[in-house]
Amino acid sequence: MEMLRGIKKSAMLAGVLMLVCAIGETMPVSAAEMPAESVSENSIPVTDEEEAGREDIKNGIDWDGIFQMEEAEDEKTLRLLEEDKEQEKEKEEPATVSEDQFQTVNYQGNILTDWQQILEALKELTPEALTGGGDGNGMLVLQVKNVDNIPAQVKEYITAGGQGYTKLLQCSLGYGVSVVINGAENNSGFCGISNTHVSVGSEKRGKKSVATTVRFETHENIGAVVSLQVNLPQCSKGTKVSVYAETVAVDEEGNTTVGENACIGTTKAGENGNVEIPIQSTANYMFVYKEAKE
Repeated sequence: MEMLRGIKKSAMLAGVLMLVCAIGETMPVSAAEMPAESVSENSIPVTDEEEAGREDIKNGIDWDGIFQMEEAEDEKTLRLLEEDKEQEKEKEEPATVSEDQFQTVNYQGNILTDWQQILEALKELTPEALTGGGDGNGMLVLQVKNVDNIPAQVKEYITAGGQGYTKLLQCSLGYGVSVVINGAENNSGFCGISNTHVSVGSEKRGKKSVATTVRFETHENIGAVVSLQVNLPQCSKGTKVSVYAETVAVDEEGNTTVGENACIGTTKAGENGNVEIPIQSTANYMFVYKEAKE
């Protein structure tokens, strides 16, 4: 019995020791054994993103500035894209040209509305550039209308790049009146016309005659010979036309003296009563002819 009790006592002691070991493994570490680092009760954990931001500030990276630059670049790109769209739209939709605006009449493809464009077109003029391809006799006539003035530079472009053709510039002034500059003529002295405004009036002369007068608004010396073309009302083809012109004299100081009308010759009317005379100044010109029968 004593032996049996000893065995039981040893077994109980061994069980107590095993329990103590097991409890020791699960118990928390004592304060004396805790790491030296302490954490404030009010501290907030730092995220990875915030830590990265701190590193960027340390390294001198200004992300706000970079984002603002990128936004500005994006706005610039969008603006450029909008401008490109507007330009493409303008190309697709040709500008509307008023009937009363200065413009070319028979230039192929585009309507030109300023002298620089017209002079460049005149310089390289070919039959293909004109509606109808010219008249087939080596004469290329570029027609413009609603003309207020004719620049002196015309003389430099009407003869350049001839390519075997004679070039003419027909400037319509309205009321059936045109001034024509011929590239085959000597236009070296042409000084331009600053004011091409005209008025046209007709009146009876006796029982059968009509006098049609073309009055230029100002008197200017042209410096070269150009043609004045006039469509005479109530005048049939082949009718004899007497032409009168004011005598215009310009002194060394530029003062202009206008004299009486003088007969400068006669001509015959062409189709639809058209006549053409050479002039060297803008003045008043009168055409007297027999009225056509109705």
